[in-house]
Amino acid sequence: MVLFGDYPTKRHLPIDYHEKKLENPFYRRRERIISLAGVKGKLILSASAIFLLFIIWLIFISPFWGIRNIALNGVDQASAADIRDLIGAQLQTRSFLILPQSNLLFFSEKKIAAVLRSKYHFQQIIIKKNWPNSLSVTIVNKPLICVWNEGDKYYYADTDGYAVEEINPLDLKNNKYPLLVNNSSLRMYGNRIAVDPSYLNFTAALYDKFSQAALGIDLDHFIVDDEVDTVKLATKEGLTIDFNTKDDIDKQLSNLSILKNQKLKDQFAKEKMIDLRFGDKIYYQ
Repeated sequence: MVLFGDYPTKRHLPIDYHEKKLENPFYRRRERIISLAGVKGKLILSASAIFLLFIIWLIFISPFWGIRNIALNGVDQASAADIRDLIGAQLQTRSFLILPQSNLLFFSEKKIAAVLRSKYHFQQIIIKKNWPNSLSVTIVNKPLICVWNEGDKYYYADTDGYAVEEINPLDLKNNKYPLLVNNSSLRMYGNRIAVDPSYLNFTAALYDKFSQAALGIDLDHFIVDDEVDTVKLATKEGLTIDFNTKDDIDKQLSNLSILKNQKLKDQFAKEKMIDLRFGDKIYYQ
């Protein structure tokens, strides 16, 4: 007699799961994604490091930004040579110990401008970086007003009393600026004229107004000496006319015209000295 349920049938045989290798397909997929992300991260990190090293090389080491051309405008040859030397000296230095001044990226315009201002009396200094490796320096001088003669040297002088540029004596003929000869005991120091700039500016104004007055007097040059508030006009005939730098130029020229054309007339050419420094009191001999 067979009793159902007492013996296991094939359908109900037990299964041994220890011998099976079970895998979660979703878990494997996650492992694969994490592995790929790690490789990609390493590649990105390596590429970033290489790029950073390239940037450092390009900025600090590469000769691409090295200053090789320096253009100077508005200066004479002597000053240009000196300015190039000053710029060259700065190119040999570094800012903050690591930033090479020879690199256009780090070159300090303010620093070289300060150096130039300490040595020269320029009205304006314009420094421009022309990428990738050129530098241009444009100098604007203060207005020139006269030619200053001291000893055997001649210089163009500006409104502030600085000698801007030495001039060849052969170029004095037909020069548009008045010639002012220094017969005083004061002497230049550096490019600074020791005489007060007011004498130079008075001379320039007197030169313009004297030319316009058409007095029929052949002007040769002007003189400054140790006499206070005095500029002397020397004619080609040897006459010396003293002017007061503190008094009105038009008034003094008017007195000179009256003396020449109304009082002395033909005798004017015989005079050797005329002094206009004391208002309407005119001294001559």
